[in-house]
Amino acid sequence: MRAWALAGLVVLAAGLLSGCGPAKPHRLLSQPPAPAQTGAPLPFTQVDRPVDLAKFDSDPCSLLTKDQAAAVVADPPNDIRANRRATLPAFGCSWTNHGGALFEALKPVQNPSTLAELSVSPLKKDGELDPWTETSIAGLPAVVYHVFRHTYECSVSVQVTLDQMLTFDIQGKDLPGSYWDNDRCGGLAKMAEFVIGNLRQS
Repeated sequence: MRAWALAGLVVLAAGLLSGCGPAKPHRLLSQPPAPAQTGAPLPFTQVDRPVDLAKFDSDPCSLLTKDQAAAVVADPPNDIRANRRATLPAFGCSWTNHGGALFEALKPVQNPSTLAELSVSPLKKDGELDPWTETSIAGLPAVVYHVFRHTYECSVSVQVTLDQMLTFDIQGKDLPGSYWDNDRCGGLAKMAEFVIGNLRQS
């Protein structure tokens, strides 16, 4: 009888200990983010509301708020790391979570630096940016494409001034904590929407 009782106490204690492990981190957002509001394709030169890029040039890593980083990169956002990129051929910022894929917001400063140049680039001519989808984001011309046809990666370029585009991309396969693992291009469109909105408010 005593042996049975002792065994029961051991099982009970094991159950209590298993329930006292580290708590799972709580998501910052109460629900998944809404998709970006994309629109019909626009001519690449139709930039009715150019974006002031001064804030992007001075502090690109500040262009996602904590809530926005949670919505795009990873939720909870506690372990997201932002790194400024200051070398050619593009300047900007990258965000990553636990060593997962990089989310990048970049300003290309060498050809191609506009959608028109990108559309006639050797990579485009050789079919290395397919599938290629023209759309609009925040009222600006935009293109969604896959460099070297890697469908697990994605790029979104938006014409933000008459002579400059911004490019948002994902590099790598793992997206721990991301809402966009099954819709990576959708995540980049949302990122572009956030960054452009923040630039317009700065």
